Amino acid sequence: MLPILFFINIIYLVSGKPKDSIHIMEDLPIGTSIYTFSTDGCKTANNAGTYRFVDSQKNSNDFFLIDPYTGRVTTKKLIDRDDFCLRHVCSCSKCAITLEVLCVNMGQIYFNDLSIIIDDRNDHSPQFPKTAIVIDVLENVPIGYLIPIDIAIDIDYGNNSIQGYHLLEDNSTNRILKAFQIEYSKKNDLLALRLIKILDRELYDSLEYVIQAYDGGQPQALIGRLNIHINILDVNDMSPAFDHSDIHVLLSESISTGSLVARVHALDGDTGLNGLIDYTIVSLDPPSNGTFLLSKDTGEIRLGKHLDYEKEKSYRIKIKAQDNGPQQGSVPAFAMVYVDVKDENDNYPLIAPTFNDDKIAGVGHVINSSIIKIRENTPNGTFLGHVSISDLDQGNNGRISWSLESNESISIQKLFNNEAFLMFTSRIFDREEQSQYNIYLTAHDHGIPSLSNTLNFTLIILDENDNSPKFDKDFYSINITETTPINTTILYFHAIDNDENNTLNSQIEYHISNQTIFSLNSTTGELYLISTLDREETSTYEFDITAFDHGQPQPLSSTVRCFINIIDINDNYPIFDLSEYVFEIPETWSNLSPIGHVHAIDADEYYSELSYTLVNNETTMTDEWPFELTSNGTLYLKATSVGIDYEQRSIYQFLIIASDHDGLNTSVPVIIKILNRNDFCPELINNSTVLFFNNDLWSNNSSEKLNQFYLDLYDGDNDTCLIELLNFKDIFHIERIDYNEFLLYAHILPEREYYVLQFRLRDLINETIDQSCIRYIELVLTTGTNETNQTVAIDTAREYLDALHFISQHKHSYFDLTLLNVILIFILLSIGIIVGLISIKLIYLSSNSRHRKKLRNHHRHDTNLLYRLQSPTETQLPLLANGPGEQSLTSSLIMTGNNRLIHDENINHSIDGDDEQQQRLLCQINPNCSSIKKHSNEFKTFALRSNNNAYDIIGDIIHSSASPSSSSYPHNLSNDYESTSLNIDQQRFLPFTNPSNVNLSSDGQLMTVTYFSSSSTSTQPDSSLSSLNTTTRTLKTFSSISTANESSSMMRPRLAEQEVIEV
Repeated sequence: MLPILFFINIIYLVSGKPKDSIHIMEDLPIGTSIYTFSTDGCKTANNAGTYRFVDSQKNSNDFFLIDPYTGRVTTKKLIDRDDFCLRHVCSCSKCAITLEVLCVNMGQIYFNDLSIIIDDRNDHSPQFPKTAIVIDVLENVPIGYLIPIDIAIDIDYGNNSIQGYHLLEDNSTNRILKAFQIEYSKKNDLLALRLIKILDRELYDSLEYVIQAYDGGQPQALIGRLNIHINILDVNDMSPAFDHSDIHVLLSESISTGSLVARVHALDGDTGLNGLIDYTIVSLDPPSNGTFLLSKDTGEIRLGKHLDYEKEKSYRIKIKAQDNGPQQGSVPAFAMVYVDVKDENDNYPLIAPTFNDDKIAGVGHVINSSIIKIRENTPNGTFLGHVSISDLDQGNNGRISWSLESNESISIQKLFNNEAFLMFTSRIFDREEQSQYNIYLTAHDHGIPSLSNTLNFTLIILDENDNSPKFDKDFYSINITETTPINTTILYFHAIDNDENNTLNSQIEYHISNQTIFSLNSTTGELYLISTLDREETSTYEFDITAFDHGQPQPLSSTVRCFINIIDINDNYPIFDLSEYVFEIPETWSNLSPIGHVHAIDADEYYSELSYTLVNNETTMTDEWPFELTSNGTLYLKATSVGIDYEQRSIYQFLIIASDHDGLNTSVPVIIKILNRNDFCPELINNSTVLFFNNDLWSNNSSEKLNQFYLDLYDGDNDTCLIELLNFKDIFHIERIDYNEFLLYAHILPEREYYVLQFRLRDLINETIDQSCIRYIELVLTTGTNETNQTVAIDTAREYLDALHFISQHKHSYFDLTLLNVILIFILLSIGIIVGLISIKLIYLSSNSRHRKKLRNHHRHDTNLLYRLQSPTETQLPLLANGPGEQSLTSSLIMTGNNRLIHDENINHSIDGDDEQQQRLLCQINPNCSSIKKHSNEFKTFALRSNNNAYDIIGDIIHSSASPSSSSYPHNLSNDYESTSLNIDQQRFLPFTNPSNVNLSSDGQLMTVTYFSSSSTSTQPDSSLSSLNTTTRTLKTFSSISTANESSSMMRPRLAEQEVIEV
């Protein structure tokens, strides 16, 4: 992944960054600075990279130098743009060359290229092949006759090249003016003099002209001159004339020398010498001596030297034909031969490697060889060098393909349209895995036939000291007896190093970690004994053996542990760590808490497991002995111990014995010191809690000691104590008179009869190690005179103080305060619950009142029906259960003196259960009052259907039963229903505190009434009630609902039975 990222970075640097371009003038002085490369990342604060050119056959690096540290580019040679153009180093129209530069910094490669455009300097003036020429012209040549003139050459380009010609003549010399005019074709680069006037040798026999060639240079154009002398000859009949004045020839660059290139031919009508024509080469562009050979007699042009398309692509030959007649009468003829060179695949691909030689990066190149040496463990992506591949041919002949075979040892990054590439390592090399890689680069062009070239180079991996010596074993262990003789060889240590053999990296030396009774041969690794062994001094020898190489820059090493165990006999007694153990614990130390630990060692190897026992120095070990010892030497306070008390005993001394399993033992004395702790509070040891103050003694100024009271304090820990008066400080004062003795006296005369004096007692201890104990006491001081009976006064005061204590205990006890808080919280919660229930009740009453009012208005004209159960039914339903669409509203019926029922919908009220009220209720409902009286202990259920509410129904029943004509009810009763009574003799039941209930269905059409009568079969109701404590009863509820197929006045009965058993 790392090299891929690295190559991506290189691609970005090559293709993502635009090429810089500069213009320079040709012919700059050598050493002129033209550019400085500044590559981001190539220069850091601690290290600067090095710059170098990328070698290529198609660039011009030879003309420049680059400073490897600053990246500054200077001219190395004079740069002649015109020479570059002629040698095809650059285009003549725009002479641009490219410098490719690499910057290498810590193995990272940064690529830059620079386009240098060489601007033409007008440093060449036009030059004619000759400075003066002589031309012979017959006097009878016609007007328009052309005399070819060799053109001037200006190797500058563009405006600095030849722009035109001027024809100059001397008026004082020529007797005929403007006989010729100059003709110039810039396209064909032809120059000639055209005759525009008839010549007459009898008037003048010669003319003088100057042809001036000029360029377009600025600020001053340069010129070249050609002096022409024209001789005017007498008439000659015939002159040579070429068959073809322009001849074009295409020659392969591979044509052999001596081959015929072309043949020119001219005709002359004269005979003899006047008709014999000679051919000569007047000019060759570009100049190339000996390249073409012209036969003077035959006009054959043959190849004199090998052609090279890569050097010259075309030639222009000017041929002159002239007869051998008199010089003054011969007029030459001229022809142009244009030779184009055809490119052939005659150049092999050129492979130009440049290998990196950076010792810091770990890469080295063997000079004049194809060998690269690289250190192993060099980071992946290390720059190895760059290779340029070129072919001087053109087209497919110069198009190159190449392949690299490296066994995945290197990777490449292509540059310049596959004309060059950079080489990097593609792995971290390990010399111990492979020490050499052969790399083959093959390049071939696409000509026919294809030409190829091969470059082979070798990558040699240099050994680094990256392998530490390794021992044969992970550790060495051996058992020897203590009687082993001196100079006995104990062990041989051996390690190997995988680095290159016979080098410092693999040369191993052994060292022992510390000075022991063993010696080690550093070369062979032999360990032998040099002193006697004593197992009692040392039972095991442990030391490290280090094997290290001599590699640079840092030797590597490895270490192995060696264990030598000395076998011994049991000849040593256990030895305690201390000669005496002293422990200190406070007297408040808790049971089973560890006090300390004793430890002993046994030098014998096989007898080192010890057991510990406790031995009391006292005559007997009783259960009251407070300490116990574990088998591993931990001392602790026993759980059954009566405890320790500093005041009873402050020190314990005993022995602990350590024994090995072979019977050898050693004892050690142990002392446990008990530290005193403040476990006693100060106490007032006065005999009485009442003090008597005699006012007469104060008034008579008698001895003050009679009104002074001594307060003695006692502390079981013998601590210094302090007593403070907390009240009445303006009257009384306490003064220390001795150790834990204080004196109480009055400042002023006490006026009250009783003073309850409050005191605070505390002991004075170091509170950093313990806590002071504080106690509060009260003394009552009573006042009197000489006539006061002190005994009675003291007893009264004592009773007064006891009463105060009693009241305080019952008034301010923590328990009472807590109980009071609990009661208060309970009362608040009860009030909250009652308020909530009342709120729910009010909401429900409001809703139900609206519902009843609506039903009353809707059914105001309906009739009242009474249904009575004629016979028992077997239908089993839950108590007061309702069918679908029904909603139960429980109400209570209460009989009053004015025969009105008070109805409350949610709270069940108790009703008097006396027989008289129940009998009156039954008589009002049923006309057959006598039968009801006979069977008074009955369970009654009525199903009523009415447009009125429960109050109206019961009210109607009561009202109608009081009327003499109560027979009006039967015509409203269904024939299927009659009143049903269950005798108390058949059913025994417990009385309810709520003897009756009314349930109203949700649609207001069904009313279920349930109640009980509690009269007994005897005449006394109390006797029946008393007999109900052991009876059971069956509770039956009768109700009716309408069905969808019946009219609203027809109801279907439903009976619910439930047996109630007293628990």
